[in-house]
Amino acid sequence: MPTRTTALSRAVSAIIMGVLALGLTACTAAAPPIDATTHLSTGGRHTCSPGASIELDGQSRTFLLSGECASVAVHGDGITVRIERAVSLDIQGESDSITVADRVGSAIIKGNGISLTADSVGSVQVTGQNNSISVPALGSVMVQGDHNVVTTHAKPSDYRVTGQNDTLQIR
Repeated sequence: MPTRTTALSRAVSAIIMGVLALGLTACTAAAPPIDATTHLSTGGRHTCSPGASIELDGQSRTFLLSGECASVAVHGDGITVRIERAVSLDIQGESDSITVADRVGSAIIKGNGISLTADSVGSVQVTGQNNSISVPALGSVMVQGDHNVVTTHAKPSDYRVTGQNDTLQIR
């Protein structure tokens, strides 16, 4: 038969283990996923932490994003966005205006009447009509649609067009 001290020691150990297990479960449940996307729809100033994914939506909103965003998705119409830095852009909508103060690794533009301005872009895919891309340094460009204008300082490394009345301006 166990002594009273042994039984008390086992009971205290069981309580401590239970509290530790409960604490670990609470910590695990409270931690947000690392790749969570922040959704913003009210406009205004926002700061990206390194590696942040941001999704902007709404109608006729203005967003100012400072810091370095991993990815920025713009889904809406009449949205104006000023971005300090972004690794990638995904723009879908009508009449959106996107300005990036620095370079962008890749940009996908799906819509009509979208304007993109940046220091440099590694690759751009444009689908739609009446879009305008103005970037001094461009890597590859693929345009599918009509009446799109791409303005750059030097010929892109790869330029493919499958539309009508598209223009490449080198200035």
